[in-house]
Amino acid sequence: MVSFVMALDGSATRQELRGRFPETDSWLEVLAAEGVLDDAADIPPLDAEDLRRWSRQINHLRLYDREGWDGYQGMKRLRDARVVIIGTGAGGTTLLRLLNAAGIGTLEAVDFDTFAEENLPTHPTFDEQDVGMPKLDALKRHLELQNSRSKFVAHHTRIESADDIVELVRGADFFFNAYDRPRNHAIRWSNEASLRTGVPFGQIGITNKGARVGPTMIPGRTPCMECVGIRDLDVLRPETSGSLTGTLVAMVAGIAVNEVIGLVSGAKETSRTAGQSLYVNADTLTFEFTPFEFRKDCPCRT
Repeated sequence: MVSFVMALDGSATRQELRGRFPETDSWLEVLAAEGVLDDAADIPPLDAEDLRRWSRQINHLRLYDREGWDGYQGMKRLRDARVVIIGTGAGGTTLLRLLNAAGIGTLEAVDFDTFAEENLPTHPTFDEQDVGMPKLDALKRHLELQNSRSKFVAHHTRIESADDIVELVRGADFFFNAYDRPRNHAIRWSNEASLRTGVPFGQIGITNKGARVGPTMIPGRTPCMECVGIRDLDVLRPETSGSLTGTLVAMVAGIAVNEVIGLVSGAKETSRTAGQSLYVNADTLTFEFTPFEFRKDCPCRT
């Protein structure tokens, strides 16, 4: 049967296969029942370069093939998708790098800061020649060198209200809250913008010896951040730097982007961090999920 399987490359008709392998019909029935056959006449909705570049990612997406959806369609959705990253600190830049590698068609980033030397250990997208440059200018160069087939849009601006975020994310497929100043306003503004536009959003965060992914908020399907609970105290930026490593950032950014790929492509109906956060303990390498419930009096339920 090995020779038969190797012959299933689309170059022979069923009749021609029958001439070489008398058991063709029964073998094809077995393979079809296992869901491992593709019709060579079906044209994937991707061009040759996309098929070649993202072939292994497509193979991964095809592990989720089902009636009415396959990995080719999923990759096409990623190529057509638009994702916005608000803030390009260690988390935002790492998210951008991974999303760009995954083939998201349009990436947009929002920031007003310049790249500093102390950012080098935690911003793997950048290098020494970027020090002193506006972050978004340096990002544009690196992302286009990594993937010239996707589009990068830079917004050199400061977020000052939920209205600002609404204008930026309207019509997007997903956005990340990757900024935290002013602290309690930042998450509230993102929460409000998500509810007003219907665009889901995610977040990552680092604690002293661990890191967090989520919760991912999907309007109408998960509790909003007001349900989760937002501190009323606006915490000011400390004078001293917090503890942070690039490895912790990369770990949770990878998990977060993997969830976005599954959600935006359609491979998965939801995200594992939808309505709950995942805490990764870097000392013990253990995962802990914290689920959240809708608040009875929260406007997000109406």
